[in-house]
Amino acid sequence: MNPGQELTELGHSLVDHVHRFWLTTADAAHRLVCPDSTPEAVRKALARLADGDWLVRHPFGDRQSYFVLGGKALQLLDLRRPIKPLGYQSLLERYAVLVACTRHDLRVFTEDEFCGAFPDLAEPGRSVKNYFCDTTTGAERLGQFLVDHDKLSSRLVLKVRSRVAKIFAADRPAIRQLILDGQFVVHVITAAEHKRENLLAAFARKPPRHAAVVVEAYPELSDFFLLNRR
Repeated sequence: MNPGQELTELGHSLVDHVHRFWLTTADAAHRLVCPDSTPEAVRKALARLADGDWLVRHPFGDRQSYFVLGGKALQLLDLRRPIKPLGYQSLLERYAVLVACTRHDLRVFTEDEFCGAFPDLAEPGRSVKNYFCDTTTGAERLGQFLVDHDKLSSRLVLKVRSRVAKIFAADRPAIRQLILDGQFVVHVITAAEHKRENLLAAFARKPPRHAAVVVEAYPELSDFFLLNRR
């Protein structure tokens, strides 16, 4: 029997969701995958998938867990990913993007989706991580999340400017035109409101050329920020 035939429709949806985001929590899965179900039903569905080796559960904070793909899911999707707990930096990166998408009901592109839609940006050596279709302003535009790893605001500004400049400098007319048309946005994720204000002021002083920048604070990330750099 095809291993995927063991999954219910909800099970398939949850596995696809974790494939897209690399991890999930019960709250994010409830809001992004099955908002019409009860939170308890989603928790039980995730637990069943973990019991069946479709997902792997890891402790996350004092009261909740996060889930990554398990052995059966990796085999079905023909993927190579670790099933052990994510390291600090990777957990922050993946969880921050999940939280941002949960707030705005967004979905990041999978690698295959992004390579198919934007082959000019998916060349060898270029990261295809954290791109998404931004609909927060009504019209669709290409967005990329950039997660603040508790860095100085000035360093984040330089990183965004460098990233946009490299994309714009590539010999790809379609991508250059997309940026010139204002169809590319960098969405910076940080933890605290004071850091958001500092970043907005820093970007106002040195804005990246041709790209919009959005900065949002997510208090859910505060435990990751040990130094609270400005």
